[in-house]
Parts: sequence; structure tokens; C-alpha cells
Amino acid sequence: MKNPLDLFAADLRAARIRRNLTQRQLAEMLHMSVRTIIELERCKSSPRFETVATLAKELDISLDAVVFQDSKTDRVSKSIVDFFSDKSEEEIQKYIALCEQADTLKG
Repeated sequence: MKNPLDLFAADLRAARIRRNLTQRQLAEMLHMSVRTIIELERCKSSPRFETVATLAKELDISLDAVVFQDSKTDRVSKSIVDFFSDKSEEEIQKYIALCEQADTLKG
């Protein structure tokens, strides 16, 4: 198992880049210092949980996936549950069918 902070650092950098944010922009957005972001991405610090949680929430990083990377789970992520929470069973089945069709196209 890799060190969870190393995995978080990699996920943090990847998520920041996906959102087209510079380290400075992310730091300003979250009222953090740029040095904090740089050190986290380079695994040069041991951040407080509050810092990790704030970054994970803002960049949609799953802390479960980072901390429990070797665990197999049948649980559905919160973002998926939230997305489907106001959908009818019929709508949910349509989304599932659409995903299955897309999966066969990847082929």
C-alpha cells in the first residue's frame, strides 16, 4: 500500500490541473498560502485534516479512495447518490441503460 499522503498529493495535483487552476489560483480560492499547495503536491508537509478535507471537497477528491485504496467496496460514492437522489426509478434505469450502451461502444 502506498502512503496515503503521496496518493493525496498526486490526486490533488491531477484534480487541480483538470480544473485548469494554477497553484496560486487554488490557494487564493481557498484562502490558503501558495506554499501550502506546493508543499502538499510535493509531499513536503503533513497537512492538518481540515486542510486535506477542504481541498478534497473543493476538487472532488475521494478521501476513501486515497486512504482505503486496497479495499474493495460495494458502496456508491456520495456524488453518485446525490445525483440520483431526486430521480425516479425509471430515470435511474434510463441512465444505467445509457451507460451500458456507452460501455459497449468503447469496445
